[in-house]
Amino acid sequence: MRSARELVESQYAMLRQRDLARLPELYADDAFYSMPGLTVRPIELPALLRAWSGAFPDLRSELTGLVETAGGVVVEQRMTGTHTGALHTALGAVAPTGRAVSWDVVDVVRARHGLIASWRSYFDQGLLLTDLGWRPEPAADATLAA
Repeated sequence: MRSARELVESQYAMLRQRDLARLPELYADDAFYSMPGLTVRPIELPALLRAWSGAFPDLRSELTGLVETAGGVVVEQRMTGTHTGALHTALGAVAPTGRAVSWDVVDVVRARHGLIASWRSYFDQGLLLTDLGWRPEPAADATLAA
């Protein structure tokens, strides 16, 4: 039976190799993956991560910390990439900017019976969008309060 750390290492290896179709095999049937603004089922995870790797084709990560517990693992990492494709977020789409960016991510992963039960990815989406130069469009009927 694989430990949480082994499962995380397997997922990261699949990401590096762009072998996204097999990601759901690492997850329990009732598992989920969440990140700022959305939560998906394992079957939806390859499409989500394809979107991110499409926005940042050179996306790479550097492990900066790891803590294991009896039922899971917490991973700190620094993500870097160049924004050359559209990035779709819960706040709207960001057209390619060509900017090289870096952001910190904390993944909290829980495992059960040798499979991922939950994967929560935490990062400051607002800071990432600011680094990309994205500014939200004001609502057409927005008025300033006096």
